[in-house]
Amino acid sequence: MPMSNVSRQMSAAIRVLHVDDDSALLDLTETMLEREHGNIDVRTETTAADALSSLDDGANVDCVVSDYDMPGMDGLTFLAAVQERQPKLPFILFTGKGSEEIASRAISAGVTEYLQKGGGTDRYVVLANRIENAVAKRRAERQRRASRDRYRALVEHSSDLVTVLDTDGDFQFISSASSTILGYGPEELDGTSAFEYVHPEDQNTVADAFYEAIDDADLTPTVEYRFQHGDGTWHILESKGRNRLDDPAIDGFVVNTRDVTEQRQTERELAAERDLFDAALDSLPFTFYMSHLDGSPMRWNREFEEITGYTTEEIREREVDDFFDDEDLERVANVIERVHDGETVVYDAGVPTKSGTVLQRRITASLLTDRDDEPIGICGIGVDADADIDLDPVAYTEERENSEQPPSQD
Repeated sequence: MPMSNVSRQMSAAIRVLHVDDDSALLDLTETMLEREHGNIDVRTETTAADALSSLDDGANVDCVVSDYDMPGMDGLTFLAAVQERQPKLPFILFTGKGSEEIASRAISAGVTEYLQKGGGTDRYVVLANRIENAVAKRRAERQRRASRDRYRALVEHSSDLVTVLDTDGDFQFISSASSTILGYGPEELDGTSAFEYVHPEDQNTVADAFYEAIDDADLTPTVEYRFQHGDGTWHILESKGRNRLDDPAIDGFVVNTRDVTEQRQTERELAAERDLFDAALDSLPFTFYMSHLDGSPMRWNREFEEITGYTTEEIREREVDDFFDDEDLERVANVIERVHDGETVVYDAGVPTKSGTVLQRRITASLLTDRDDEPIGICGIGVDADADIDLDPVAYTEERENSEQPPSQD
């Protein structure tokens, strides 16, 4: 079974620097600690000055245990000197001269634990537990800091904006992409509310999605909204959020954001062009259609729907053979082949309607190509076969002559 982080931390050796002017007590404490916790490795010094020299020489220490009443330097003065060198190093004051005053001063000075000597062997069990807990806490904090550093390094190289919000929606972390995407540097946003930059008409939508995900960590909302850019203009942003409050490395609500202003503007322009094109097609006095290369429908105008009686959804679901009378299917297949070869073909064919009648239509078909002249579909128009409209006299005459020639006797 894989070991948990806590198990790994506890299995690692705990290096303790024990300082006391009583050599006999040092030996006893070392023996008892190593008995209570097999991974505790005790290093002893009889003066605070020697202990500081060991730290200055690079001694690898996870925790300091020190007496209070020592010649030359008492335990609290020693604590201050250790904190100057390693502010986060756990420090346990283990003293036989205890008092409320000393305990109060020790706590105010930032001691990790305060423990009095005496009380038999049980006191060493307590000391071993205090050491173990203090070291585990420090190692966990180191892991969290390392995770945060890795996370920051990753997000700082992302083209998207990555932010971390607290439960009130205030910025706690902002990646450097904020300058490009939002027009504000990270330092300008730090500690401010994310909602205050959101357009008033969009604030409720954004806030509702945020607080719902705060209450339910399984939700990963995506919200599009207007955001006031640093230059004063309103940009359209798309944000995807995830509740990572339970992750100690993050402890916040992570939001990935990108600016979709240009994308939405392009989509609006394309939609406007499409609407204009559709309106132009619908104004034509004849049937217009565009099909895929196999003849299946791609786009058509309103006249096509009115002639056939089918709705948009019904047309989309039908096969190419459904739009022609069975007697004309062979001719239509021949036309499609000729169009693929680059011809523009005019032909007559029966078009069944939804009501069951068959309309005779004169249809012209030609190949659609892209900018590289690659075929992408077939385009055509259709009129009543009896209408006095000459779509392409030459092509139509050739088609009619070909259809009227008797079959070869060979």
